[in-house]
Amino acid sequence: MKVKSKLADIDFEFGRFEYKKDHLIVHSHESQSMQSKVYISPNDVLAALGKALVNPMVWVYIVGFPFFLIRYRRRHARKKEAR
Repeated sequence: MKVKSKLADIDFEFGRFEYKKDHLIVHSHESQSMQSKVYISPNDVLAALGKALVNPMVWVYIVGFPFFLIRYRRRHARKKEAR
């Protein structure tokens, strides 16, 4: 997953998950140079779902996901072959 902001561009790889004090904590993968944690509250989940479900592009992405996945993997396989 890529996280882009004015402060930094980060490739975030999921590591382990943890539950603590009503929060889901997502740790970055151990192999990443910049270790980070993402704290997700129940309100964050509801807010994200609420915004996602009313956005038509999210539905397009969900319905087209198998196609997007295959296309994504083929592109990355070609890039690796070209190196």
